Amino acid sequence: MDQETTFALLATGVALALAGALGGVARTRAPLAWHAHLPWNGIAFAGVAGVLFAAVHLFTLFRPA
Repeated sequence: MDQETTFALLATGVALALAGALGGVARTRAPLAWHAHLPWNGIAFAGVAGVLFAAVHLFTLFRPA
């Protein structure tokens, strides 16, 4: 992967993690709403995993040779 793809994965991971966190808060406020049935924990996990993968990849891209 190149730098642009890694930064895109990082941005997508941050957006997913943020959406998962906000969705979890919305689920606790309105437990019977339509959005309470979405898998917010899974979405947040996918976002955090993407951020972690992109961070490790950025570290390997920019380390001195």
